Amino acid sequence: MNKKKETSYLKIIKDLSEDIGIPKEETKSLVDVAMSSIDPRDVNYEQLKKEILTFLVINIFFLICKL
Repeated sequence: MNKKKETSYLKIIKDLSEDIGIPKEETKSLVDVAMSSIDPRDVNYEQLKKEILTFLVINIFFLICKL
């Protein structure tokens, strides 16, 4: 990973951890799973962050609706 991508990777973990309110270790696992099916050279980190947040919101909404 080059320096810019590494900085973006760490920033997305920090930002998501703060936005979601979960520890950075769990956020790192979440980001790693999301990135496991894509080529890391082609990652747009801002888009990935939005997609992860959207996925979480949809799943939380779905769980609330099931109650």
